Amino acid sequence: MSRIFTPELFLVIAAILWGGTFVVIKLALDSVPPFLFLAVRFSLAGFITILLYRKTLFSKANRRWDYIVPAFFVACSALLGYAFQTIGLVYTSATQSGFMTGAYVIFVPLLEIAIERKLPSLRTWIAVVIVVIGLFCISQNGKTYDEFVNEFGFSYGDGLTLIGAFFFAVYIILIDIYSKKIPTQILVSFEILLIAIVSSFLFPVESIFSKQSISIQFDLKFWIGIIYTSVFATIFTTQIQTRYQKAVSPARAGLLYSLEPVFSFFLAYLVLGERLGTVGAIGSLLTLFGILYSEMGKWNKREE
Repeated sequence: MSRIFTPELFLVIAAILWGGTFVVIKLALDSVPPFLFLAVRFSLAGFITILLYRKTLFSKANRRWDYIVPAFFVACSALLGYAFQTIGLVYTSATQSGFMTGAYVIFVPLLEIAIERKLPSLRTWIAVVIVVIGLFCISQNGKTYDEFVNEFGFSYGDGLTLIGAFFFAVYIILIDIYSKKIPTQILVSFEILLIAIVSSFLFPVESIFSKQSISIQFDLKFWIGIIYTSVFATIFTTQIQTRYQKAVSPARAGLLYSLEPVFSFFLAYLVLGERLGTVGAIGSLLTLFGILYSEMGKWNKREE
């Protein structure tokens, strides 16, 4: 592979595309409830996936039962991550959601130790600490310095997003394990189709138990959100992740993905007019510094 087009570069491209989802989903949720959005998003992505990979999916060589359980766990972790993130966006800003989702950077090394028995490098741990401090500052965005010192806590939406971040960390670890054992097309297709099916069943449940009246409008904001998240932020990014993450350690991948909230903030600033206060700005700088620090000196050491 060309020295320019490294796996790290492709993971950064995925992070940029994911960063855009916070803005388009935030706008789309003005028109439809969370699980209906997820159901349509992944149904469209699943339909496109079947068309693209129909030869691989229906070949006799890939009809293996030992693929089902690992792919199921990967899909479940992704579904829980998307569900908590999308519901959290109803109660928090796109900027807050983007940076809170980036909290999976602290969960990945811990899960790496627990599941894969791998100990991340000292540089990675230092970078994780820096990034986590930055993310915490971002979560306190909008507070004055005195409020930041005297009042700690997360909003309801931030809490839901944090839970989603944990499941995204599980997803990163499982991708690291199973993408080396299961063909990319099989893993991606099963993941997308399962999320579509489960979300479709959960939408009626959401309608029954919702304390607020549900409004459904299939307007321009909805369709922009569906097309962007289905094609670019689902099919394309999942392909990138399952193909190129195997060449990068889970901890480093998590740190690269932490660029996602930075891009989400820029888009939220341009499209939604959201702002970062002093504390939030400090947090974003710490997050960027932590990511850059984790990468310094490593570009020449990665095995081809």
